[in-house]
Amino acid sequence: MKLDLTLLRPALPFAIATVLLLSPGLAFSQEEEEDEEADEAETTSTELERVVVTGTRKFGMAPTETLSPIDLLDSEDLIKQANFDLTDNFTRIAPSFNTQRFPIADGTSFVRPVTLRNLSPDHTLVLINGTRRHRSAMVNLQLAPLGTVNQGAQGVDFATIPMAAVDRVEVLRDGASAQYGSDAIAGVVNIILKEDAEGGVISGQVGEYFEGDGARTIFSANGGFPLGVAGFINATVEHATSDSTSRGVPRPDAAFVASVVGVDQTPLNGYGQRWGDPEVEATKFFVNAGFPITNNIDLYSNLSYSQNETVSDFFYRGPVLDPEHEFEARTTLQIDTDGDFLPDPAPQALIDEITAEGLNPADYLVADPGSPSGYVLRNPIYTMFPGGYNPDFGADIVDFAAVFGVNGETEGGWSWDARARMAENEVDYVLSETINPSLGSLSPTSFRPGTLTQEESSVNLDIVKPIEIEALHAPLNVAFGVEMRNETYKIGAGDPASRAVGPTAAVFGLGSDGFQGFPLESASSFESDSYAAYADLETNLTEKLSTGVAVRFEDYDTFGSTFDWKLAGRYEFTDAFALRATANTGFRAPTPGQINTLNVTTTADTSGNLIPSGTYPVNHPIAIALGAQPLDPEESTNFTIGAIYQPLDNTWITIDYYDIEIRDRLALRNVTIGPDEVAALDAAGVPDAALLNGSLANFFTNAFDSNITGIDLSVTSTFNVGADRLVVDLRHNYNEHEVSEVAANTINTSRVFDLENQVPNNRSTLTFTYQTPKLFSGLLRLNHFGAWETTGGLFSPGDASDATAYDGALLVDLEATFTFADNYDVTIGGENIFDTYPDDEQDPVLQFLGVKYALTSPYGFNGGFWYLRLAARF
Repeated sequence: MKLDLTLLRPALPFAIATVLLLSPGLAFSQEEEEDEEADEAETTSTELERVVVTGTRKFGMAPTETLSPIDLLDSEDLIKQANFDLTDNFTRIAPSFNTQRFPIADGTSFVRPVTLRNLSPDHTLVLINGTRRHRSAMVNLQLAPLGTVNQGAQGVDFATIPMAAVDRVEVLRDGASAQYGSDAIAGVVNIILKEDAEGGVISGQVGEYFEGDGARTIFSANGGFPLGVAGFINATVEHATSDSTSRGVPRPDAAFVASVVGVDQTPLNGYGQRWGDPEVEATKFFVNAGFPITNNIDLYSNLSYSQNETVSDFFYRGPVLDPEHEFEARTTLQIDTDGDFLPDPAPQALIDEITAEGLNPADYLVADPGSPSGYVLRNPIYTMFPGGYNPDFGADIVDFAAVFGVNGETEGGWSWDARARMAENEVDYVLSETINPSLGSLSPTSFRPGTLTQEESSVNLDIVKPIEIEALHAPLNVAFGVEMRNETYKIGAGDPASRAVGPTAAVFGLGSDGFQGFPLESASSFESDSYAAYADLETNLTEKLSTGVAVRFEDYDTFGSTFDWKLAGRYEFTDAFALRATANTGFRAPTPGQINTLNVTTTADTSGNLIPSGTYPVNHPIAIALGAQPLDPEESTNFTIGAIYQPLDNTWITIDYYDIEIRDRLALRNVTIGPDEVAALDAAGVPDAALLNGSLANFFTNAFDSNITGIDLSVTSTFNVGADRLVVDLRHNYNEHEVSEVAANTINTSRVFDLENQVPNNRSTLTFTYQTPKLFSGLLRLNHFGAWETTGGLFSPGDASDATAYDGALLVDLEATFTFADNYDVTIGGENIFDTYPDDEQDPVLQFLGVKYALTSPYGFNGGFWYLRLAARF
């Protein structure tokens, strides 16, 4: 997929800057025959005045009129970027969102978590056209700095949604569990699909990083078609590819090996391992449809399907070299306990065990006449990897969802909506360029370690009616409904070789190295059912005071019932100024995936040595023996107060303060298994407990409480410049995260420090959009990331004594679009056009592993990116 696009890159910043400077002149040279009254209407019809449907069941509300703070992100804002999925695009225009790059993080490299207000990704509820979107099958298990600081989340995969299908995104920045149910602690993201019954757009985009790698291609097509007289079908297809990037430096051990055996024999040309983005190929389909069957009843549906193939890397495994090089080989290839860089003699008992099974010891060990047993503890497969090996870890992800519904209105004015949803997300792991060390020379080098599947279904009934009450200034909007949900998590066993326990398992390790196959006894299906009922009231008590109240009762078969409430109010002092406030409770139920997840992979200790690490269900014998307890739901209390101010006809200002308290937050407890733990496992009847000695065991627990406070600021102004239009949009988020209480023997001081400091407290975006009639549009975006601090996380001593501070940065994006013959656009753009990189990585373990730039950077470490996009409307 490599594209040679570097010839155009040096001129990019100058070309766009020149275009932006010249375009106003081009615009003013046109004859101003446009209707000025229409321009005035366009000026005052800002995005803040469009009708929203999230956070309220009252029809016809604008974002400035709602009781809770809502951001409205238009599809044009999302498309004017270089990325091909919503994972990154939210964060570039809405500073309360954050995401990071995770080069070596198991499944987190494939399904990148998106956070709102530095809370867990699964603290944000995601809707499509007002209906809950299903989770990914991926549970983010890797700990920072390799993975997310919000370890353990199971959120939605935004990358499955093609941008061309999106009309707008409504972001409710407030707790809403009383309105929508579990997960709506930080807020709600409602993705509204296009409903056009005619017209469409076909577009293609190419681009790459200034370094000359990471080439991306994106092709998308969206079209609307009539369905009968008044119905519609709106369909979208998107295909995208992205090459890998590399921003690391050669590992010292890999560089030494390369000097001995040659660069071409050492993984990644002597670097050992790669730090950068994975290789991705994705195809997505989305269909949205509606059809009236009578004057008062409509049928509707939306269907989605996507396939995603992603390949990343794991850690470097050192080879066996001659002893004069004094190089310590990977323990999957050689055991050397006396430090002479020669393999230890193989015990005679091991040889006897192998032969007793009818096997040939030469398939599993290297013969050596100098050893009393005739063999040494060297894996004969070592000859396949003269320079070591670096496993390629990938996933084939298939995602499907379908919603079918019918809505209408009775003669008495009751609006009703009944719908059903079913969805599935399957992650099929792929592992290559590695071995099952316990199989010796008989081991394959590619594996299918297993599958994870998330299945969801739900049925909803919503009923709404505005009721006239004489004592009230406006009708009382009455809404109530019921919901039934089923969530199923499935684990599929890996292929036999990926989970095989060969005769040398106690010596070299077992299972596919890097990511062990899921064993047969773990292959199962786990379900959760819930039933909910809610009521929601909203009205204007007086001309100036509007209020709302919502309550919801929900019962889960896994942990019991919960009752949540929400109160909201808004007082309009003048037509230009109003205050709003909310108070609510919320919850998030542990998912079947979190309760039952099983994963055995490879990580590194504080010295950079590779060790096996297992995550076990809380009801697994290993977890129970080490102290695991049944999980409780997370609970929250949320308070907001804010102001809406319109100082000028063309300017809106909103500012909101929030305070979120979350209790019993889930986290993974990490236990290093030593002799005492092995004894406890033996006593609990865990088979082959001795094989776990020296490994890490992880399991979920209710570990800590958090308090999150912050301020969201938004200022939007629209100006007419002759016949042209200039929109200036400023958004700022200030966020503080305090871990207020930690349960004993759960997370350490370093984890607490990272939760509080690893995401910048301050994030800002300032966007200028300039548009001339039918000819040109230009965009300038400034994206500021504040300073942050972090420990070594997984590599930290645990007391936060290794905490390091990193400076913030200002990233600049530019884009220019020329329109020809009304329907054809040519766009050239650049993100991070000044090629800004984060500070150098300071953690010594990560430095040894080849990391060059701060791995926890909130804006990545790939540098500048340029792109060219062509689009045709019809």
